[in-house]
Amino acid sequence: MRNNIIDSGFFLFLAVIWSSSFLLIKISVETIPPHTLTAARLCIAAIVFWIYLAVTREKLPLNTEALTIYLVVALLGHCFPYTLISWGETRISSSLAAILMGIMPVVVVFLAHWLIPDEPLNRTKTLGVGICFLGLLLLVGFATFSHLQQDILGQLGVLGGAICYALCTIYIRHHQPTGIRALATGTMTAGALFSLILALVFENPLHIQPTISSMSATLVLGLFPTALATLMYFRLIRRLGASTFSQINYLIPILGGFWGIWLLGEPSSWKLFGSLALVLIGIYLVQKSNPGLREKI
Repeated sequence: MRNNIIDSGFFLFLAVIWSSSFLLIKISVETIPPHTLTAARLCIAAIVFWIYLAVTREKLPLNTEALTIYLVVALLGHCFPYTLISWGETRISSSLAAILMGIMPVVVVFLAHWLIPDEPLNRTKTLGVGICFLGLLLLVGFATFSHLQQDILGQLGVLGGAICYALCTIYIRHHQPTGIRALATGTMTAGALFSLILALVFENPLHIQPTISSMSATLVLGLFPTALATLMYFRLIRRLGASTFSQINYLIPILGGFWGIWLLGEPSSWKLFGSLALVLIGIYLVQKSNPGLREKI
């Protein structure tokens, strides 16, 4: 019981951290281009983890299996989706992007049914995912579907990013890697190196002149939505399972709305609270549908 409460707390806290990243990214990209921003936040996180390993003298596995996991998670969980979603959102509305990102939990639930023995698809789980998606629709508005005639390439970009996140979640859950801090270090290092190459090729980061506010936002992005969030991400996939964890994708845009109310003075809406209630009910049902997993952990 105590572990379930702790996991639920981590889940909500992670959603809060990730939902804040949209505001921080908006501040950062005012003077820092996208590839450079991605490289910077991954480098900051990698440095933090390397310092931790040096202090604790924890070893970083460098065998073939470990290196493969680092590379796959870095590409599917950071480099590819960051780039695809950022590019896609320059061509389509944010509300349509939110709907397309809502495909990620659906993909995870169906893949988990086939690839993870203790996460079978059942009526309760299907109902839970459906209620979560309904909560997202309530937030962004059903009229969003009328935007489907927008740039098809932009839609495919966001959808590709969502599928990358889904595949990464299934991959981590399927492989059950040990040593969360070592995994985070290797993943961030691989992602930082790959992103740095892209930044150097496409954006010439050595000649940009970022403002203090952009640099401050980037530092916070690296420390919290990237470094701290990654540790919690790896823990929760193992503890809650891929299906339950993926529902966080429905909670993030709702909490992002609360950030707007708190920091930007945006008006509150009954839709925001209604969406939150539906998503929380849906997450509960998805988690309830995995009693075997809760018994194992």
